[in-house]
Amino acid sequence: MAAGYLTAFEYQTLRVGDNGTLTVFEAHLLQQIGVQRPGFCRSGHRTICLAQYAGLVNLGGRILEVLPKVGEQLDASLSRNTLLRLLCLAYDIKLAALSTVDHLLQRHALLDIFTNAFLAELSRLVRGGLVRRYQTEEDDLTLVRGRLNIARQVSALANRPDRIACRFDTLTADNSWNQVLKAALTITRSSIINMEIKRKWSELISAFDEVSTCTDGLRLSAELIPDRHVQHYGPAMRWAKWILQLLSPSLRAGSATAPALLFDMNQLFEQAVAKHLLRRVHRQGWRLSVQDTGYHLAHSADFENKPYFGLRPDLVLRNGPSVIAIGDTKWATVKMDERNRLCPPADHIYQLHAYATAYRCPDLALIYPSDGSDALPQATAFRLPTGGDISAQVHVLRVDVSKDGLPLMGAHRPNAFASIMVDDGKL
Repeated sequence: MAAGYLTAFEYQTLRVGDNGTLTVFEAHLLQQIGVQRPGFCRSGHRTICLAQYAGLVNLGGRILEVLPKVGEQLDASLSRNTLLRLLCLAYDIKLAALSTVDHLLQRHALLDIFTNAFLAELSRLVRGGLVRRYQTEEDDLTLVRGRLNIARQVSALANRPDRIACRFDTLTADNSWNQVLKAALTITRSSIINMEIKRKWSELISAFDEVSTCTDGLRLSAELIPDRHVQHYGPAMRWAKWILQLLSPSLRAGSATAPALLFDMNQLFEQAVAKHLLRRVHRQGWRLSVQDTGYHLAHSADFENKPYFGLRPDLVLRNGPSVIAIGDTKWATVKMDERNRLCPPADHIYQLHAYATAYRCPDLALIYPSDGSDALPQATAFRLPTGGDISAQVHVLRVDVSKDGLPLMGAHRPNAFASIMVDDGKL
């Protein structure tokens, strides 16, 4: 790993100051991010303790990569692989674009891998031809092209019979979409160490010769309005925005906060599982609602009957109007007892109990990650005292985030989410 990189893991404590991992200035930058992103880190006595975010932070002189922690293993290459897999699932980025960087996982930091994935998507776009759009230009020509610019002809060129003021349209690759891509491509140059990636960069930059250089690609990217002509730009633009978010000079200049590309692992895991379920749920004729709203835990005990304490489960399965199952994803390690039954924290069960009561749903699931290295759990489910004619159970499931397809780990009792997950042996 290059000297300009520092690798850490979720929930790792970093020492600050003399003989520490971080300088005082770097610790201050991380503290500022913690103010803007509660849950990123907390400060101690000459220490910074990282929390639930993973990704990259630009500390000026070097890049801090924070890797997800799954289980007890601290393997940087496996953690990078896990983060990339979840990003690809959550943001619909094809894993094929990353297949060429497997050899980088062991020896290089996330920034190299992100850059290589971005270059792979750019190569795909260049091979297919960059988007070209008509752009109106004006010039004084010897022959008529397009339309006459009469106002200029009778004023500035009144005494120039050899020149004709013309206004015409040209088809060019110099448009906002390509300018954003070029801005991201240009900014990666100084951070590339790997010679193979440098070679790819040199080949690609020439394809953008006719594209203007944009000084604030991140701002320009926020102004773009997608249409059907640029749908295929989606993956490349996603990588470009991430790279600009981390490396853009406009963010670094005069800022007390370090530029960062960070992902809340709770949200990322939820998004990845939800996206994968959405691809499969139609096979049962069901539909999946993500971050479902509309239900409340209680109502006021007066004539108004006003709802209180709104609920928002991560995943709700419906068959027509009927709720058939509710699931919550948890980016956390779940312990096993002496019989290899999974034992979630009590507050996770309390949360599912509230869902079962309000939705009157008998089938609930808690979904946790696993790195595939620990023992396979027994089928685990807990009965809930919901009352009435509802007999609810919470099924505790784990998926292996170290493998493509996020396969379900261990045995399980029959439940709706497991039936989707093992439809073809994978989630």
